[in-house]
Amino acid sequence: MRLLFQGDSITDCNRNRENGMDLGHGYVRKIQEALPNHEVLNRGISGNRTIDLMQRWQKDTLDLKPDFLSIFIGINEVWHYHYDQKVLTPRMYEDFYENLIKQTQYLLPNTKILLIEPFVFPIGVYQKSWDVELLEEQKIVKKLATQFNTLYLPLQSILNQHLDRYSMEAMAGDGVHPSDLGHEIIKDAILKVIKPALGL
Repeated sequence: MRLLFQGDSITDCNRNRENGMDLGHGYVRKIQEALPNHEVLNRGISGNRTIDLMQRWQKDTLDLKPDFLSIFIGINEVWHYHYDQKVLTPRMYEDFYENLIKQTQYLLPNTKILLIEPFVFPIGVYQKSWDVELLEEQKIVKKLATQFNTLYLPLQSILNQHLDRYSMEAMAGDGVHPSDLGHEIIKDAILKVIKPALGL
């Protein structure tokens, strides 16, 4: 079975993009280690937003014909807007995201899809002004998962549930990028969702 993980720097996690089999050092590598009998691919690219996924969707997703596809995208829409004035509104986020799902379900109808909501902790690079857009994005991801009958991971609430054991800094030092512990928690959460869905 071929499992493909799409997203931004959280998925990328310093992978060697010259080597299509390199998985980086985060949750994607950990999933491969947990599922050694399956092919795992990482196509996350640091800094990406939904508009960037649109531009490379054919080559980096559709052409790979995965049996399973995970999409984890959204924090850069907020971060890059507030830091760099790169405007990509929640409405645009929803439109691009919906297009990605529609393309995939039309051309790869047997591919199971997992949507992972973006998260942030209010530490590090976080700004209070992020809240409005991020909360709207989280609602959009849940809505799209219901609308298109995909798997769904409410990652913010899952990470928040671990705050009784770990600090925010221990899970994501800058509020955005997970630590090794954070990646371990994400890996466990993903496997809990996809194993029964894929019969693994």
